[in-house]
Amino acid sequence: MFDNRYKAFLADTDFSKKIHYKLRHQVYCLEKGFEDASLSEGDWETDEFDDQAVHFIVQDQLTSEWIATLRIVLPEEQVLPITKLVNSGLSFDIESNSQIVAEISRVSILSKHRHSKAFVSDHSYPEILFGLIRAAKEYSDSKGINKWLFLCRRSLKKIAARGGMEMMEIGMPVNHRGARYPYLVDLHESFSGVERVSPGAYGLLNKGETLLRYSEHHPA
Repeated sequence: MFDNRYKAFLADTDFSKKIHYKLRHQVYCLEKGFEDASLSEGDWETDEFDDQAVHFIVQDQLTSEWIATLRIVLPEEQVLPITKLVNSGLSFDIESNSQIVAEISRVSILSKHRHSKAFVSDHSYPEILFGLIRAAKEYSDSKGINKWLFLCRRSLKKIAARGGMEMMEIGMPVNHRGARYPYLVDLHESFSGVERVSPGAYGLLNKGETLLRYSEHHPA
């Protein structure tokens, strides 16, 4: 299970954010070629939305290696990355919605861990991904964030569904590093099927307060 080997941290220091950006560079620029490495600042991958985001990182406790990232982009005057790419046609109105909506992006896992048995555990759910989801969900719950938006490949939806997490398609695909689909996750409703689909994922997501802050566990 995730907690036997990994820990997810809120990257709340400059140093831990650099770890996050370096992992993104490794996955998005070098492994997958989604971003042009020559445009990166050294070995970091960043964009204009990082200033309005909170960042998460996962560490393998067996090797002390940092292996995965996720970020939550917080709404700033209703501007989120998805609004730059999907100009119209969403069945969900971000601007008029009274609930707090954030966007999940930069979900990255180092290649050797994406293809390892640890990525899909004995319970057949992607435990590294769900460890990140748990951290993001716990943070979101604490801040009153009700809904998440994703712009991603359908493969991520399929992987999430293996753990019982429902992602609702809310618009037509856009061409952004290949076909990307807009999805909505309701933090109150989209996890209702987890217990039935994957008891392992349900146990992971409902373990209680598990969110760790980098600053508290790695003091300067």
